[in-house]
Amino acid sequence: MVYQDSESLVPSSLVTSNADLAAACAHWSTTGAIGIDTEFVRKRTYHPRPGLIQVADDAAVAMVDPLRISDFGPLGDLLSDPSVVKVMHAYEEDVEVLELLTGATPDPVFDTQLAAAFSGYGFSLGYSKLVEILLDVVLDKGATRSDWLRRPLSETQLQYAALDVLYLLPLHEQLTRDMAVLDRGAWFEEELGHRQRTRATDKRPDAAYLRVRRRETLPPASHAVLRALSQWRETEAMARDVPRRHLLADDVLIALASEPALDEVVLEKIQGLSQPAVTQYGQAIIACVDTARSQEPDETDTTVNLRPHSARMKRLKEIVRHKADTHKLPPELLANSRTLEALLISTMTDQGNIPETLQGWRLEVVTESLLEALAH
Repeated sequence: MVYQDSESLVPSSLVTSNADLAAACAHWSTTGAIGIDTEFVRKRTYHPRPGLIQVADDAAVAMVDPLRISDFGPLGDLLSDPSVVKVMHAYEEDVEVLELLTGATPDPVFDTQLAAAFSGYGFSLGYSKLVEILLDVVLDKGATRSDWLRRPLSETQLQYAALDVLYLLPLHEQLTRDMAVLDRGAWFEEELGHRQRTRATDKRPDAAYLRVRRRETLPPASHAVLRALSQWRETEAMARDVPRRHLLADDVLIALASEPALDEVVLEKIQGLSQPAVTQYGQAIIACVDTARSQEPDETDTTVNLRPHSARMKRLKEIVRHKADTHKLPPELLANSRTLEALLISTMTDQGNIPETLQGWRLEVVTESLLEALAH
């Protein structure tokens, strides 16, 4: 086993000008595949603050300093280049950073974390653990909580960042071989496409209410209000570039949506809603709630009590575990509890809709068995 720490120098270069970035991107466009990762800070802002972009090819690692670059056009072109595979690990946050800088969404992408799940190594493995399992290398994670916006970056930070991208291409090669042996390459591509589509939908402001905790505790008539408030909060947080919780916490949204009538007097009594927030946003909140109250509840707002069906849910979970063992896949990759609940509710309400997450490659692997169990 090799121990790779931040003191073991990784050959790398620092890209600090528009001309250097354009030249580097021209080179990377000929490589067929690059490993890419980002470092960023996100403490007091809605959007991530890019601190560094690491890129690896077969020969070297380069680190792009986004604080010294003004023209990210060449990088955007590279990210969109269909001839270059962008190898990333747990790609979603990195994609957000790259989209913010370039306006381009990386495509095609190879997510080593997802590929590891299809290859039988486990669900949601971290990069360091995957490098250890597949390449027998132990990485030093000492600089994880660095301030990536502070300049100059230390040698320790630069080496840590280089290690974070150094092994992506070897992982890509190994996992591609593993999935080919298991005949799961098509499953992986289909799942990755589904997750990319889901991400595009989930990041819309009108989907923000799906991330609100305890929304299922609300009566159906209050869900329209919660949706409207969540969308308003998301849009406002984006425009002001502040964390959504700094505007209104989830508990405040729930409390506002629970009120049968909302005016200035009621606003003053909402626990957790500060006086500055009432002064600044009070009228906008009231107007938002009034508009939402005039809407009819959506059919999906009706809460279904699943407690009497706990035995059926248990049986569905047993089927998932059995199929996961049979195919040597993580059960979480096949179906989580929320997906199983959605399938059960669809069956109970005669909607007949199979959740999208149970279609495609999962249909034969697990969905048909789930449907058969629900039919009896």
